[in-house]
Amino acid sequence: MSFLKIKATKAKPVLKSASLPVGEGRADVKEIIEALLGPVLTDSSEFFQSRGVIERSEARAVWTWLERDSDKNLNAEAFAAIAQGATWQEKSRLSIKIANLIAAGISAAQQNPDVARRIQIQLGEQEVFDHLAHIEVAFRHQQLLSKSVAFGQAINGVRDENSLKLALQTFPVDDPAVSALMMHAAIGQVQNPNRLINVVLELSDGSSQRAITASGYAPVVEGVIAHAQDQLSNFTATQTRFADMDLTCRSLGRYHRLIRAVTSITETDKSSQWATAVSMLIRHMSELIEPRLMKIDADIRQSLRKTRSGPDRLDSDLLLDALNGLYLLAAVREALDSLALNSLVKSLWNDIGKALEILISRNLDAFRNDPENDILAQRLNTGIKMAEIRFNPEYADIMARARDGASKRAAG
Repeated sequence: MSFLKIKATKAKPVLKSASLPVGEGRADVKEIIEALLGPVLTDSSEFFQSRGVIERSEARAVWTWLERDSDKNLNAEAFAAIAQGATWQEKSRLSIKIANLIAAGISAAQQNPDVARRIQIQLGEQEVFDHLAHIEVAFRHQQLLSKSVAFGQAINGVRDENSLKLALQTFPVDDPAVSALMMHAAIGQVQNPNRLINVVLELSDGSSQRAITASGYAPVVEGVIAHAQDQLSNFTATQTRFADMDLTCRSLGRYHRLIRAVTSITETDKSSQWATAVSMLIRHMSELIEPRLMKIDADIRQSLRKTRSGPDRLDSDLLLDALNGLYLLAAVREALDSLALNSLVKSLWNDIGKALEILISRNLDAFRNDPENDILAQRLNTGIKMAEIRFNPEYADIMARARDGASKRAAG
C-alpha cells in the first residue's frame, strides 16, 4: 500500500441547504473550522505540544480576524464550500485562499511592527499570533488531510507487517510541519496504535526518542501521544458526573490503547520529552476520574436501599448514576496500566462486590414478599445489571432466574 495511491475520503457536508445556523447564507465559525481542519483540531495542548495539531480556539480566532479585517465575503464563500452538494475542490480553493490571506498578514507584520501589534490585538492572544505560520500550513495543505484520513483507515485493513512497513515508508516526510499534520490526521483513524508503533520501532535504529526522530518517525509517536491527550476533553465533569458515560468509557479505552502503544518507548527512555508528557497525561487523567470514582460506592448503596423515612420512593436518576458509575469503574479497571489509580480501584472493586451481594440478596427477598411492587422490581433489575458488570453474566443470570421464579409464583 502506498500513500500516493490512497484516494481521499469524501467529506460529509456540514451544512444542509435547508439549515442555516447563523442566518441566511452564513455559516457558523465552529462548523467552518471543523469542516476544513477537523482531523487535526484539538481542544488543548496543555501537556504535550504536537506539531500535528491546531487548537480549535486559535483556528477560530484566525478565521474571525480574517473575516472581519481581510475579506468580508469570506463567510459566504465558506457557506457554499461546506454546504451539501459542494465539491472537494471548492473546499480546497477556500482553504488555499485562507492560507494566502494568513501569509499576507504574516508578511505585513514582518515588515511593519505596528501592523504586527495590530494583528496581535485582533487575534486576542500572543500565542495565536506566534502560531499563525503553522495554521497557515494546515489550511494550505487541507486537501492532504482527507487523504491522510483515508490512509489511516486503510492501515486498519493491512494484515501483513511488511506491507505496513512499506506503507509507512511511503508516507511523505519532506516537510516536517506538513508530515506531522498528515500523520496526526491518519492516526485518528488507526484502531490498533500498538501495531503501528511496533513497526516504527522495527524501522528505527533504536527505541529512544532520539533514535526514532533520527529515523524520521517522530510524527507517528507524537501523533499517538497527542491523540491520547485529546481524550481528556471527554472527561469534563459537572458535580463529579460525566455528561455522556458511553462516550467517556469509549474515550478511556481509546486513551488506554494509545498510552500503552508508546509505553515501550517511554519506559526505556524515561528522561525524554515523550516520557514526561505521557507521565503528565497519566497523572491528569487520573485526577479527572478519581472524584467520580469516589462517589460510586455511596451511589450504589443509596440507590439499592429502601427510603429511610416516609413512603418508599424510587430515585431513577440515582439508579442511573450508580449504574453508570459501575460501568466507569469497570472501564477504569481495564485501563489501569495507563492510570495512577491502582490502590483506589482495587479497594473500590472489592468493597462494591461485597455490598452488591448483600443489597441484591435483600432486594430479592423483599421482591419475593411483594412481587407486585414496581419500586422493588426496578431496584432489583438494576441490581442484577450491576451484578453482571461487577461479577459476570452467569451470576446475574442466577439472580434473574430467582426474580422470574418469584414473579411466576405470584402469578399463580
